[in-house]
Amino acid sequence: MAYSVLKWFFPIFLGMAFGALAMILHEAGHLSMALALGIKVKHVGLRWKGLYTIREVGSPARNLVATLAGPLTNAVLMAFWHWSPTFGLANFCFALCNILPIEGSDGDRALRCWQEMRSRVAP
Repeated sequence: MAYSVLKWFFPIFLGMAFGALAMILHEAGHLSMALALGIKVKHVGLRWKGLYTIREVGSPARNLVATLAGPLTNAVLMAFWHWSPTFGLANFCFALCNILPIEGSDGDRALRCWQEMRSRVAP
């Protein structure tokens, strides 16, 4: 009886778990790329919007690559869609939401890095 009552919660909990895993792997993408590029990571934390990373300011090009590493990690993980549609969907949603140029997002950061790189090249 209790199993049948709680059975409908399983997809919700599974979605939440895959969403949390997508977020952790997203931040791991940022961290690993920042370290590979020689950008020092100052702090990793958790707030109401999720995990976040604070790193030293590097060149705009290196910051652009480190910023895009998170959404690209989720884009690559979408390949697991065939094995787990829920995990693929969680990564798709996470990549899409993070690449949009909304204030404080990876998309916003990437756009600012790109604009700074273009302004340095322009005469």
